Amino acid sequence: MCLIVEVVTPLSELPLGRLVEQHDFELELEPSIPTSADTSPFIWVRGPDARTFGTAADSAPDIDSLRLVETVPDGALYSVEWNFDRNPVFASLAERPIVLLECLSATDSWWLRFRIPSHGMLTALRRDWTERGLETEVDRITPLAADEEPASDGLTSHQLEALLLALERGYFDEHRRTSLDELGDELDISRQAVAARLRRAYRTLAERIRNESSYDERIT
Repeated sequence: MCLIVEVVTPLSELPLGRLVEQHDFELELEPSIPTSADTSPFIWVRGPDARTFGTAADSAPDIDSLRLVETVPDGALYSVEWNFDRNPVFASLAERPIVLLECLSATDSWWLRFRIPSHGMLTALRRDWTERGLETEVDRITPLAADEEPASDGLTSHQLEALLLALERGYFDEHRRTSLDELGDELDISRQAVAARLRRAYRTLAERIRNESSYDERIT
């Protein structure tokens, strides 16, 4: 059975994590479809210190090259090259037919979401992490079919669940009546995973509004 797995790991376990500890920005690997063998991954940088990322990352030992693609009002997009084999977490994923779907930083950790073919392979992966001494915590395991359950407005079922719970518990109130930690306790996931789901939900809804606005402008 194919599984969707969410993992939390300290910032120090992945490339550029030390920079997140030292600066006020968030990093997110952009999901993309490679069109050639030498396609480089892309990374979004967002936050107050996003404009300083290029300078800070120039001296990062785990980066081979970095190229600014575009700046946007709240951040920037970079093309980045690194050797996956030099990082134990990425290397353990690359050694198996695992598809990394999402990878983003929070204030104190990375949150990864990937697809893995079976429970047996996940067990072997976790054993591998333990033997390598990696501080990785599996936050949630979901069968692929359940993860693809229909939701509304383009949101996944998990995003919709987190969004509605946050609304119900007063997370969006001017004086918040709950926290990410409390929401995470109810959903049985970490606060980082809650934050990631809410952010994905915001983006999906904002993109839908933008697309609908563009459509309205085209037909008027």
